[in-house]
Amino acid sequence: MKTITKDVKANTKSANPFNPTSTGGGVNLNMKVTIGADAQAEFHNLPRQIQLVLNYVFDLGGTATMADINNFAETASDSQYWGRGDRAYEQTPSKITAHYSAKVFGSKEWNKKLGKLEVLKIVK
Repeated sequence: MKTITKDVKANTKSANPFNPTSTGGGVNLNMKVTIGADAQAEFHNLPRQIQLVLNYVFDLGGTATMADINNFAETASDSQYWGRGDRAYEQTPSKITAHYSAKVFGSKEWNKKLGKLEVLKIVK
């Protein structure tokens, strides 16, 4: 294998072209959410993790911060357990919500059959 040892110098006179183009997820721990208009109609067609997030929001009074949802998941048990079987999910509810954010908040289709659904709504 050939090793290239070439010095690279940054052009500090121009603007940095490597600035991130997004905030990287769409949710933060202080974000408040409530159950969206389409959540109940298609609940059984949503990923289990999103079903659990909806369940937690409902049990937390219908509106909760993502931090509240994460905390609830840490102590949830039985059918509300944040995992499958005896294995907890590796990602927190807020990370899962961030992953699905465009779909959860209704700006992107889940699939052709379901279309766009407002499963969660941001509370301002």
